[in-house]
Amino acid sequence: MNEETILELLPEIMRKLMGGHPPPAGLRALTLGQVRALHFVTDHSGCTMGELAEGLGVSLAASTGLVDRLIQQGLVARAADPTDRRRVRLQLTDGGRHAHVAAKRRARRRMAAALATLSAAEQRQITSALVRLRQALSK
Repeated sequence: MNEETILELLPEIMRKLMGGHPPPAGLRALTLGQVRALHFVTDHSGCTMGELAEGLGVSLAASTGLVDRLIQQGLVARAADPTDRRRVRLQLTDGGRHAHVAAKRRARRRMAAALATLSAAEQRQITSALVRLRQALSK
């Protein structure tokens, strides 16, 4: 297995973790990009569009499109920065918090179900390899 295979597998694994589930009542299905944006805004409440774009590794135009769709769904709100009205800050709405928690729960359930099909030794191998990969990418 080489870097090409890993680069193909990781996004596919994330799509499978986040997809394939019906959304909670009253919510539309979210794309992986939208879930990532919700997660970022959850961890960086009051972030700017530029900070979101940088955090997600996408263009400002792409992050604006993501946020526009999240606003249409009532999951994120834009607010003027009280110290600089030219700057816009992003906040999760109550619906956004609910959607974020629901997406994380669904992903955890799906991961638990997948891991249950593997032996304890295979689970330890995967965990060890992912920890080492994260460490290598952090250098």
